Amino acid sequence: MDADFKKGFYKPMTRFSQLEFDGADKEKPNEQIGEPVHDTAYYYKEAIRCRLAGDFELALRNYSRMLEMNNMRFEGWLGQTLMLIELGEYAEAAIWANKALDLFPQQPELYAARAVAYHRDLKKADAIKSSDTAIDIGNQSAYVWLSRAEIMYPRKHSVAENCLSKAISAAGKEGALVKLEAARIMKHYGNRHAAIEYLNEVVRVFPKSALAWYELGCCQSELGLSAAKAALEQSLILRPRWNAAENALAKCKPSFLKRLFRR
Repeated sequence: MDADFKKGFYKPMTRFSQLEFDGADKEKPNEQIGEPVHDTAYYYKEAIRCRLAGDFELALRNYSRMLEMNNMRFEGWLGQTLMLIELGEYAEAAIWANKALDLFPQQPELYAARAVAYHRDLKKADAIKSSDTAIDIGNQSAYVWLSRAEIMYPRKHSVAENCLSKAISAAGKEGALVKLEAARIMKHYGNRHAAIEYLNEVVRVFPKSALAWYELGCCQSELGLSAAKAALEQSLILRPRWNAAENALAKCKPSFLKRLFRR
């Protein structure tokens, strides 16, 4: 999603001021029969579901609800930072990462997320420094290498590709999620053929992910592949009236044979 990598309009502290909490653990299971328990695990699951749908705004809200209940859930802090990045609020994402680092100073993923926020906010030196710190801490997760790959792609493609390989090797059970993010990075920097290979695997694992179908359709469309239309239509079936998918479908490039026939 190329637009996700562009510098967005930043409204100072508009979200951050609404995400404060008193730090108390407010988890109270819903005891009504037949209703799901709305605890931190529930909101984390909902956040992942929204991310796979490409609804980063709603994912942000679910991560926020996690932290309202328990501000020591590291996954909530990291997820909140990543969704602010997806929404183009890079400066605020960096602030949120710094606030999280006050609680989790040895979490390399927070430094990695801050590095991406700096990178997309065109603060290249700060991005490299934060990424170096994430790697120096050790015990690198898949996201640390995904972050490094994105930062290195504009400079050294071969290094970035190696980082993506390391991310996938470190992914474990989250292999499909990591391949989705790796494919999005590849797509943005023009390596669409490799991105399609990953995305074909992702949609087999997550057939209900509107985001995966959307990214696949966009890559196929850019290459003039006829399969693009079906992929984008599938993303709209899963997430009706999604503007990004509708626009991509409207711009869907005809296949090579159709272009040749028109000539």
